[in-house]
Amino acid sequence: MSRERGDGGRYTETVALDAVLGVFEAVDGPVVTSGDVAEVLDCSRDTARRKLRTLEAQGRVAGRKTAGRVVWWTVDGEAPSGVDPDDPFWEFEPGSSGETDVSESVDEILYS
Repeated sequence: MSRERGDGGRYTETVALDAVLGVFEAVDGPVVTSGDVAEVLDCSRDTARRKLRTLEAQGRVAGRKTAGRVVWWTVDGEAPSGVDPDDPFWEFEPGSSGETDVSESVDEILYS
């Protein structure tokens, strides 16, 4: 993907926040990762993370680090479809998985 520079020599913004929000509808599952955003929008993971953090600051998405990854979901006053906020999974410290080996199969658990 080639990037264009504006008049001031800076790279122009090519990933709109609304496009990032659209990824939540395009990806199968209740949460997305920066890798999902990068893949769908053909941008870098750094750009995806930056956009997700901007949306978080605006209160439009929320994220949580779990099993070495940050998962993101849209915020609309309700829990995302398929995510039980009372599930003990969300109480694990990042990198830990309780008595089971959740960290090695997080994608399987989150996207099943």
